[in-house]
Amino acid sequence: MRVNWRRFFFVFLLLESAFVLSGCTAAWLSAVASLLPALETVVSAIISFVVALEGKTISPAVTATIKKIGSDIAAEIVNVQALIAAFQKSASTGLLSQIQAVFQAIVDNLGQILTAANITDSSTIAKITQLVGLAVAAAQAIIALIPMAVSALQSKNRSVMEQEDKVATQAIDNASKSLKETYVAIVTQHTTNVDVNAALDALPRSI
Repeated sequence: MRVNWRRFFFVFLLLESAFVLSGCTAAWLSAVASLLPALETVVSAIISFVVALEGKTISPAVTATIKKIGSDIAAEIVNVQALIAAFQKSASTGLLSQIQAVFQAIVDNLGQILTAANITDSSTIAKITQLVGLAVAAAQAIIALIPMAVSALQSKNRSVMEQEDKVATQAIDNASKSLKETYVAIVTQHTTNVDVNAALDALPRSI
């Protein structure tokens, strides 16, 4: 199934537009870090949804594969949290490159969930696609900002960076709100499949 990532990317437009001008003090990465729990919750929701449908619309083999991918993504999120903490202690373009690489690994693994989803039920695959797309959009938005952050770090204009960090943080707050609203819309919109609806109802109502 072809995924229309643009459907979800609007959630992060404010985030990306703000970071076009943002600096690279530790504050902007703190704001990025604030998005990680929401990203982690979305990934967890995908796995929980799949597990709930094992033996119904999803085979045990597919469930096992997706659970393994979910574990890999969880480890990558922990990794990026550690890299952000390291950057906050000692900023460097090398750490930014590592952060970018980990987010790219997260995107790649999320894509593997769709590749592994050998599922015939349209309601099941639609919800998995929506949740994966939401997570991918979040990670891709951050990836797009890393080259700009590297350039800002190299500029060494501290006063400008600090002022722009304030604007960026507010934009992230707005983007986080939109992310939460989109997640809620996905998990609360029922389908024609009662098993899928039961699995949706068991997911967290908010992130």
